[in-house]
Amino acid sequence: MPTLLILTLLACNWEQPDPRHRTGEAGTVPRDSSDPWSSGDGSDGSDGSDGTEPQLEEMRGIWITRWTYVSASDVEAMMADVAAAGFNSVFFQVRGSFDAFYRSDLEPWSPLLTGTVGQDPGWDPLAVAVEAGHAQGLDVHAYINVFPFWRGSEPPAESAPRHAYLDHPAWLVADSSGLPMALNSSYVFASPGNPDVQAHIAAVAADIAGAYDVDGVHLDYIRYPGSGYSHDAVSDARYASAGDGLTWAEWQREQVLSTVAGVSDAVEVPVTAAVWGVYENRWGWSGVSQGNLDYYQDSRAFLSESLLDATIPMIYWPVAEVPGDRLDFRTLVADHVSGAAGRHVYAGFGGESVSTDQALDCVRAAREEGAWGVVLFDYSLFAADLHRFRDEVFQDDADPPRMGWR
Repeated sequence: MPTLLILTLLACNWEQPDPRHRTGEAGTVPRDSSDPWSSGDGSDGSDGSDGTEPQLEEMRGIWITRWTYVSASDVEAMMADVAAAGFNSVFFQVRGSFDAFYRSDLEPWSPLLTGTVGQDPGWDPLAVAVEAGHAQGLDVHAYINVFPFWRGSEPPAESAPRHAYLDHPAWLVADSSGLPMALNSSYVFASPGNPDVQAHIAAVAADIAGAYDVDGVHLDYIRYPGSGYSHDAVSDARYASAGDGLTWAEWQREQVLSTVAGVSDAVEVPVTAAVWGVYENRWGWSGVSQGNLDYYQDSRAFLSESLLDATIPMIYWPVAEVPGDRLDFRTLVADHVSGAAGRHVYAGFGGESVSTDQALDCVRAAREEGAWGVVLFDYSLFAADLHRFRDEVFQDDADPPRMGWR
């Protein structure tokens, strides 16, 4: 279906998905299955014909952010490095703030590629990533920031297509007084409570999955910017007329869930999401923000209501010497796994505050706590040490194992 037609249909006829009645009929992967990644075709080691459960492969993923590459040769070299290190999946970022690192009629080319919004860089990062990744035996997931609307203290320049920040100022989140979020050195957010925003996100996902041979769509920043948002006019009006007895916080969580459901309904590939490392602070740790309470991101409902196929909690802290100490990696993995509702949790690990030795310990701990695999953040931080993952924790396979869904 042509890109512009997809957007027109979704924007004009959008029926907000009810996250509490997710059926999964649109996807090739049934989202009410307890084994969402299993193809049942023997590629995972068993076709299940003998009555046994298929043997699923371990997720060995890595994030590659949009800040990491500037050329096709960069992408090709990274894919070769990742495969040689024993990883099997790459989460390759192709959307930062309602802009594109692929050919799109919906959003302009990112200025990170050329310095100018909307300027064609002369190459297609996502196309290169898919071709190079598949040639190396890797699965390639299109990684998109969902609600970040724009980044920086100046608005985007004019482009074709025009940036949504310029076309739709009403999409901005607003604080408790109704004041739209001001441009700053970081992100401003689009409002999850606006159905047009939800429709646009679904259209972007459908555009990517329809035009590229990606192995999944991966959602990041699938949340509100904070508990003080968003009292934009559309959200306030919709909440006032909802009449369903939800508190404001509950209603906002429903908007995030509906956005996830809209993406899953729009594509026929697995959908995953990077989620807050602490769902709720059950341990009385000081100074800890919580995904469910502070950002209206109910990541447990993403799984229990079959809205997507896996969550990847961003647990960018090491395994504590004393189990249960503040932000202990092992404790947080176990907590997310306990809320998986029979679906997959992959432990996101790494980050700037974690050494390579500590990251290797995180892989071991994640396995011990029942995670289906791990995803490393990120390539740029651990590029020099990737061989250690192959040699010390992925050494049981000469070749990176396949997840079994391609």
